Formats: sequence, structure tokens, C-alpha cells
Amino acid sequence: MSIVPPSKTFTPGLEFEDRQYFDPAEKFHNEAAAALRIVKDRLCVLGEVEALVKLTFGDTTYSNPPIFIDAHESEVRLLDSVAAGVEPDVQVTIKPEYIIRFHEGTLDPRMGLFMDARTYEPSIPKGNVPKLIRFADLLSKSPPRLLGEVGNLHGISLPQPTEDIEQIKRDLIHFGYGLVKNALSPREVDIIKQAVLEQAAGERQGGVATFDGGPEGPNQRIWNLINKGDEFIDLLNHPLIDAIIPWFLGDHAHISTLSANITRPGNVPMQLHTDQSSKTPPQRELAMGLNISFYLVDTTNVNGATRVYPGSHKGNVAPGDIWTVEGSIPAEGPAGTAVVFDNRLWHTTGPNRATEGELERPVILLHFVRSFVRAGENHYLSLRKDVEAKLPDRQKAFFGFRKIPGMGSVEGNTAPSFVTRTENAIGALRVSYKTR
Repeated sequence: MSIVPPSKTFTPGLEFEDRQYFDPAEKFHNEAAAALRIVKDRLCVLGEVEALVKLTFGDTTYSNPPIFIDAHESEVRLLDSVAAGVEPDVQVTIKPEYIIRFHEGTLDPRMGLFMDARTYEPSIPKGNVPKLIRFADLLSKSPPRLLGEVGNLHGISLPQPTEDIEQIKRDLIHFGYGLVKNALSPREVDIIKQAVLEQAAGERQGGVATFDGGPEGPNQRIWNLINKGDEFIDLLNHPLIDAIIPWFLGDHAHISTLSANITRPGNVPMQLHTDQSSKTPPQRELAMGLNISFYLVDTTNVNGATRVYPGSHKGNVAPGDIWTVEGSIPAEGPAGTAVVFDNRLWHTTGPNRATEGELERPVILLHFVRSFVRAGENHYLSLRKDVEAKLPDRQKAFFGFRKIPGMGSVEGNTAPSFVTRTENAIGALRVSYKTR
């Protein structure tokens, strides 16, 4: 359960200790029974998995004995145990409520199977994880169709860099992405690239850098760029934003994250994902956001271009193996190109295998979401006060410092206007009052 347990109350008489609407142990037992029924009901379709799956319903407090699903034979069997020495192909400990949500389609297995990994080590899947993902897919009432090779698009003209905004919109609708040619001039590329690389060096020297891209951590992320230089404030004046964001996301779209990613040789591609997978329940019919990625060097298959599955923003589709880029294509473009793509598009950072020329591949990642979607970065807490004080109205609006119809009020005031932190919000004002 994602709700934080209650703390000790401040007010005597408001402890609510005499009421409990459910018993946690009974809830776990009932959910485990429901999850088991789902597995039994779906045995008829699990043959596709072709694996022995060990499944334990459990969390940090409760746990049931494991069950085994043997899908090696034509008739899939549910077992309480297996012979000594028989090792499962894949195993996991999982909350039974996740099985129920997989079945109901309110949780994507590519998120749910790893959701507790940082806080509960037994929940980390072990073995042939792609088999486990497909097993979880097939528990759904409507399993996703697996993405095929891009070779299936043979003869189809894929998006190419263009300055024609209407063509970019058509590409975005049809393929889920488009390439904006010369979005940044050579001079603009130089200014922004210099700012990114200097900030990256400063964060490394200051011991505050974030590294990823595999066990060795060759890649570097620079988070929350709005705090880190006027160049990034100015980038938000780019007219591409005006041309594409309101058209695609409607009124009052705001920035979810503004960051940079520098891929370096030897990186491991991150897992295939959509930028909408963290929004539950999964939503494939409506794009919740749009990414604009500004390439700051010539970006190719060799130095880690973003890998995409063209057309994968449409329909109930997902990759069978989220740890391989095989079957996807690189979204290549010269320095100054901007890649715009639908949040529902399956994509990943590509492997950087450069051995000569510019080895680093820096890119600006600008992610907008619809007005009602919570931002990835909590800008109200992380925006520096000195930066907030100088932000123009346009940028304030992008970061949510504006009241819009129905949302963002301050102390109930809903009149459209820009807002800032309230230092002296009305507090407790008590006068004697007799109640009957």
C-alpha cells in the first residue's frame, strides 16, 4: 500500500484508534487468494511463456509459501512444489495486489515487477526476467501485443529531419516522433553545449554528479537545469515550444523535467520504456506528455542516438525484452536537430560505441506534460529562490507558478495569475466559540 501509515496525533481525542475498516493480515490473505485464482484462470494462455516460474506472494510483513507454474509442456500445470534439484527459470516475490492490478490492466508489469526493488530485496526478479514479464503480461485480461522488428516497416519512409512543422506533426501522429532540422543554429549549439559540459565538469569536481549507464557509470545526468545557468532559462523561449506543445498537449502544459544526458563510450543502454509508464493506470489512448530532445553533437547509431520503435505509441503494445535495443532504430540527426516524441513511444538511450571524434554525446531533455499531470521534478521545492526571483512570466508558467482554471489555487484564490511561495499564509486564529 502506497499510503504512509498515520503518525502520532497532535490533538488529544483525535487518535481514531477505535476504528479499523480492514485487517491487514486478512486483506493480504484475501488478495493472495484472488491472485491465485487469477493465475489458475489464466493457465490456459501461459504456455507461451515456456518456463518454470516460481511465484511467492509476499511483502515486508506477510508471505505465503511459493507456487510453481510449469509452462514447459503443452499443458501448463500449477504446482505446490517441484522435485529436489529442479531450478526455476525465473522467480520473484511479489505483492498479490500487483497480480490483481496486472489482471485488471491498472499496472504495467514493466513497472510493477520492479516497483519495490529498492526497498525489498526479495522482490527483485531473478533468472530469465523477460519470461517473467511475459508471464505477467498474460495474466492481463488484454495482454499487450509484443513489438516486432522494425524490419516490418520495410518500404515505409521513416521520419527525416525537416523544417516543415506540418510534416513534423504528421510524423508525430503517425510514427510517434519527428525530427526538427536546424532547431538550433551552430552558434546556439555552441552556447548550450558549452554550458552543459562546464556544468557537468563542475558537478564532477564538486562531488555532486549523477552517473548511470551501467555498473561503471560512464553516463552523466545533469538534473534540474533551470537552476544551472541563464542559457537554460533562455532555451525555454524557443519557438518550437509554441508551435508544438499547445497543439499536442492543450492549454497550460507545464514542464515535468529539464535535464541533460551525456552518454559516453562503454555505456549500457537503459531499459526500453515509455515516459508514461509511471502514470497509473496505464494510459495508451491519450498522450500525457511530449519530449523535445536537443542534439548538441552529430548524433548517430555509433555514439548513442536515442533508440525508438516507430509507431509504438499506438495500441496495446510492449517489447518482449526491455534490456535489448535489437529491433529498434536510432533517431539520428546532426547537431542542432530536435527530436520530438510522444510519451507513449517505446524508446531508450542507445549504446555509445564511439572510438574517434567527439566521444561524448550530450543532449538536452525537455519534457512537457498536460496541465493535470504531476511533474517528475518537484520544482516548488527544488527551484532556487534566486532563480525564481528572476524568472520571466513565460518560464514561471512552464514550472507551475501560475494559477489556471480549476488548479493551482493559493489559499482558495482561483483568479488566474502568477503565484509565488506564501511566506505568511493564514494560520490558526482562534476565538472563544460555544457549540451546542
